[in-house]
Amino acid sequence: LIGFASCSDEDTKPIIPSDVIDLSADTQDKPGYIVLRWATPDDNTIRYIKVSYYDYLLEQDVVRLASVYADSVLIPDTRKKFGEYEFKVQSYSETGDAGNVQTIKAVSEPAPVQVVFGESKQIALTVDQLSTNAQEKSEGPIANLIDGNTASYFHTSWFQIDTKKEITYFKYESVARNGNNIPDDVDIMGSNDGVNFELIENLTKAKNGMLMSTSPYTSPVMGNNSKPYRYIRYSVNHTNTGSVFFSMSEFKLFEVDASVVDPEAD
Repeated sequence: LIGFASCSDEDTKPIIPSDVIDLSADTQDKPGYIVLRWATPDDNTIRYIKVSYYDYLLEQDVVRLASVYADSVLIPDTRKKFGEYEFKVQSYSETGDAGNVQTIKAVSEPAPVQVVFGESKQIALTVDQLSTNAQEKSEGPIANLIDGNTASYFHTSWFQIDTKKEITYFKYESVARNGNNIPDDVDIMGSNDGVNFELIENLTKAKNGMLMSTSPYTSPVMGNNSKPYRYIRYSVNHTNTGSVFFSMSEFKLFEVDASVVDPEAD
């Protein structure tokens, strides 16, 4: 019994952990976030690190934990408008004993403007709004893209649409002819004069999944709030057969409503 009690006392002996070192706050790399960074001493006394602070958005105290193997913790949803954030950083040992409280303060970079998408409305296209660089009669006219018939098709390397107005956010729906000549790398481009085009979005199979199928494929919403375009070009860089020429049965274009939210606004 005496021996057992001695071992038990030894097992529960407090271990006071060392403090993390080189504690710093990074606000530059990720606006709207603060990253706390540190280094961990090599004496193996730390089990985990606790970071405590007041979250102005949640209006409550928040605790975030990091393992001994971590060298940073991400503080999300911070705002410049709230001014200085104060963080208390404290290490804990495997016995639950705490080290010293270290305090560091930081002011967040402004959180970026957020775009909230709403309803989408199909743009009713007519043949005179469509043009291409490779119209070949034997492969079907470009009008086949909007005839509502999935049995017809159009074959080209790019085509473009004159929307007759400037649109900011949009998406498209397409249907493939079959499993051949399926785009796996596409540039969606925009222009306001129909001649000089700029890249809006590069879509690839690796990033966005299959870019067309025999059932309707819907693209992600694309666009930039500060850059509306009248002309939209669909330009293929590569297909599953290794060509830039692709076959498409149907194409629909949708304008997407969007509202801009400034997280830093009162």
